[in-house]
Amino acid sequence: MNFLRYTLFGEAICYLAKRKRDKDADELTRVESQISSYTRKSKENDVNQKEFIVTWNGENDPEHPQNWPVLVKSLITIQICLLTFSVYVGSAIFTPGEIEMMKVMHVGEVPITLGLTMFVVGYAVGPLILSPLSELPQVGRLRIYLATLFVFICLQIPTALGSSLGVLLPMRFLAGFFGSPALATGGATLADIWQPTLLPYLICIWSLGAVAGPVLGPLLGAAMVVAKDWRWQFWFLMILCAFSFIFLLFSMPETSESYLLYKRAKGLRESRGNPSYVTEGEVASRETKFSQLALETVWRPIHLSISEPIVLSLNIYIGLIYAILYLWFEAFPIVFQGVYHFTLIENGLTYMGIMVGVFIALVLFYIGLYKVTIPKYLASNGKVPPEEILKFQFAATVCFPICLFWFGWTGRASVHWMSPIASTVFYAMGTFIMFQTTFQYLASCYPKYVASVFAGNDLFRSGMAAAFPLFARAMFNNTGPSYAPVGWGCTILGVISCIMIPIPFVLYKMGTKLRTRSKFAAS
Repeated sequence: MNFLRYTLFGEAICYLAKRKRDKDADELTRVESQISSYTRKSKENDVNQKEFIVTWNGENDPEHPQNWPVLVKSLITIQICLLTFSVYVGSAIFTPGEIEMMKVMHVGEVPITLGLTMFVVGYAVGPLILSPLSELPQVGRLRIYLATLFVFICLQIPTALGSSLGVLLPMRFLAGFFGSPALATGGATLADIWQPTLLPYLICIWSLGAVAGPVLGPLLGAAMVVAKDWRWQFWFLMILCAFSFIFLLFSMPETSESYLLYKRAKGLRESRGNPSYVTEGEVASRETKFSQLALETVWRPIHLSISEPIVLSLNIYIGLIYAILYLWFEAFPIVFQGVYHFTLIENGLTYMGIMVGVFIALVLFYIGLYKVTIPKYLASNGKVPPEEILKFQFAATVCFPICLFWFGWTGRASVHWMSPIASTVFYAMGTFIMFQTTFQYLASCYPKYVASVFAGNDLFRSGMAAAFPLFARAMFNNTGPSYAPVGWGCTILGVISCIMIPIPFVLYKMGTKLRTRSKFAAS
């Protein structure tokens, strides 16, 4: 299949050349043989009007995204990883230039830290509005990616040129808002093209892009600040995302099934001059009221996050883990620049310990999936309780307090700098496994409301991540002894992490009962 015709560039060429998008007569007949019809009553004239529902031409339809060549699907996966990395490097790339920005804008530490938190708040709110648009058959995912990425690129210009918080903070919020589809919808794109048995492996690879962005951000930002100045953090971000935009524009095909079927139905309508060819997505979208859409996109994620014990407990735990990642952006300079006198670039390199931990966790998680989880799933014909995946979390929960106590009390001049860096390996291992297993567990527990559950989780964890950097420096400066400046601050977080340890064990034991009592969960 010539998948390039489903890229936005390919569609534009076809439109300008006035080429027809439908197949020849034989193809139309073949497609039409797969069309089912139903009758609905017209509200306008109260007469029966027949509509034909356009579907796939069987399970092996070559135009179905899951039947595309492996090379094409691999290219799409690489593009989604690149897009996610390009956008989410923008969160932490901000931090190395904070000192210079404080001087230029004449503000203190807390106000300038808002530049980081506003970005995180932006991509917490963005999915509530932008993600539902990608499900519309007339829109699809690709247009959302490209439109929001283009706005994201443009927003870097006033951010780089501005010299006041009045410009910086709104631009950072909007950048996070328009950058959010990469992380919020990227998993859905992978689910469009990969079979369920392979999807967990590909989600893990995509997660590397989501982690690599914030981890490599301080290093890339430091390089820009040292080579040029703080403004070049945003110029670099603009250039990186512009490259991703061009890559997606020319080679990224649309993967949404509802959109591809919509294009097929549209071709039939144009070629036959008959408006009766529609898709299930078109019928569902026109029958959905605005009030129902608002309920599903805004209120339901919040309601599920508050009312469901499974969702609430895991949201709090994941929120804490995610917030600690952003707290590192304030703690690392205190330890490695303040105690060990590292340069700005050397401080950026210290985040590599997190990447090492992620790669170790990826290998261990792959082994667990291949040797235990998937064979058990296949042997039972998919009838494995969702709580089985929580066994991975039993060891992961111990990693967080170990890391925090280790990092807090070895970050002193009398201990080699490798020790606090090594501690972050455990944090990264625990984080990666917790995220992978939590999302798989929630998706299994709430298959009908998975979009709302994930949106609520994103809002919850991003809200906590936005708040933590604001009080991080004050907490460390006011609690830590001079010889271990982050010691007591990390101890407080370590104790909180210890309190969270029972959550996976309780859910493993009580999860089935909680799902049975819930009106939203699958029992």
